[in-house]
Amino acid sequence: MENMEKIEKLLDRGEFGRALAAVKNTKTGPGKARLLFMRGEALRGLGLFGEAIKEYAAARRAARGDAELGLETLISEARCCRALGAERGTLASAKAALALSKKLDIYGVEAELEWALALRLVGKLPEAARLLEKLLKNYKRASDLGGAAFALWALGGLYRLQGRYAEGIAAFEASLNFARKDGDEAAAGYALFGMGGLSRVAGFMGRALDCYVRARRLFAATDDTFAKAYAECGTSNVLRQIGRLEEAYAGYARAHKLYSGISDWADLGFVEWGMGEIKKKNGDFHAALDHYSKGAALFKGRSEPRGEALTLLSLANLYYLMGQTARAEAQHAAAFKFIKRHGLHTHLETFT
Repeated sequence: MENMEKIEKLLDRGEFGRALAAVKNTKTGPGKARLLFMRGEALRGLGLFGEAIKEYAAARRAARGDAELGLETLISEARCCRALGAERGTLASAKAALALSKKLDIYGVEAELEWALALRLVGKLPEAARLLEKLLKNYKRASDLGGAAFALWALGGLYRLQGRYAEGIAAFEASLNFARKDGDEAAAGYALFGMGGLSRVAGFMGRALDCYVRARRLFAATDDTFAKAYAECGTSNVLRQIGRLEEAYAGYARAHKLYSGISDWADLGFVEWGMGEIKKKNGDFHAALDHYSKGAALFKGRSEPRGEALTLLSLANLYYLMGQTARAEAQHAAAFKFIKRHGLHTHLETFT
């Protein structure tokens, strides 16, 4: 019991590497299911989402009638599946968590939040927005600063997908303020990531770069590999757009290594796309085609319609540059059809 409390404290402090080591050094016994769950939480904190999902499944099997622990694992499993862009797994886990939370009358807000994020993932944006806005009101009413910060972060990303840039930036700014008041540096970092990404596609490059630099500092001494990879990729996106191509490519290479290490294939797709953009700008069309093809394969089936749209548009442009006009026209038509089907505005993003 004493060791469990120690592990819980390590997890709460974000010391995921130490928490994982502590769990591994603990012999399983009556608390086996809880230890497996905590191992999953440590792996999730390290960005090892696929491995964490396996631990959550093992924890449920070991729980043997512990419905509350089963609910906790389903919520965390939904978070991991969502981070990996696994649409089916996210929906299944979030739906099961929501049903079980209603049955047990516990963790209702957490389960409802994951369901809203699952809806966002699969493109049901108006429905997700209504639920997130309702949750935000409840968090504010309860003076739950952390909950409000997270709901605003989720809404910022949703507004970005809808092309509501001003509202998105305002949501991320509010999320950052709530996170600071709550003393949560990780939440502040992710708010900065969101603000940086939206500022970039809106054309505010100086502000975008500043957001990524500040976020990088917040995560530099942490165990959050996912956040470190995100910082590298986001910074490289800005550097690419302001013409610092060599620095950008080097940053993408670092992000590539980090994302590969945690098997985050969806985000790795964005890295491949960014590297392709640089090769295209440098006139190395064959290398660009190779990067785009890898990116397209990584995006496929991982609930990243914007990534797929970007790749389709870039391929159309590349084919035209290579003198394949008919193929370029057909590709562009396919891209536009795909974008409209998913309710995106990617074709209008001047500063992507």
